[in-house]
Amino acid sequence: MSNSIQLAISERTEILPLTRIPKDTLNAWKNDLSEWTQPDVFRARIDQITQTIPRKIFFGQGGLAFLRDAWIASRLASALPSDLVRLISSDRPDFEIQTDERIEQFEATEADMNGRRRGDEPDDLIPRPDPVESWRERFEAIPAAIDRVVAKKLEKNYSPEINLAIYVNLGCYDAYVEEGLPILRDHTAPAKTSFKRVFVLWEGCLYRFWEDGKLKFQKWSYTHPEDH
Repeated sequence: MSNSIQLAISERTEILPLTRIPKDTLNAWKNDLSEWTQPDVFRARIDQITQTIPRKIFFGQGGLAFLRDAWIASRLASALPSDLVRLISSDRPDFEIQTDERIEQFEATEADMNGRRRGDEPDDLIPRPDPVESWRERFEAIPAAIDRVVAKKLEKNYSPEINLAIYVNLGCYDAYVEEGLPILRDHTAPAKTSFKRVFVLWEGCLYRFWEDGKLKFQKWSYTHPEDH
């Protein structure tokens, strides 16, 4: 991918060669994503934005974390029965979903390899080899990755009515799902009494592990055919 970003605002599209996304564009995106929107439209919008941003900018420029939150919101709203979804303009929580006129608020976070610098990784036009050993390395990094993000969230003393959504960005091509589910359950357990519900997004599925302090497992897929 080149260093050109497709900046699509409302119905207008223009191509601008940039090394940074202008503040006005970020504000326009944030305002757009903070409006109540149907889940499929919201998902298409965030995909339109994120798929055109070079990795170096997406992970290297400050102020873009709201796009990650919007991506998580889009997948969660796609998986759950949802009428509307939007980002929240305040610092926390990150987004909310409306279903049958009931609004649920969510805090979003991402679990990944410790010290990973994704901004230094190349934008691959052609897939690179990904040996099985790398799959296992990513899988074995999951417990510590979840522990880190859960510990950070617990430090902030959220309202017990807030839901927690953890995106585990450590894919293994579904090779270790059966082995991985107990790990996800056990390492999210510390958050079960501090959040109303605890969700994990991993390997194309949304999992609910905890609700009101009790184990209440359920699974939904959030993948669409165009994701592949």
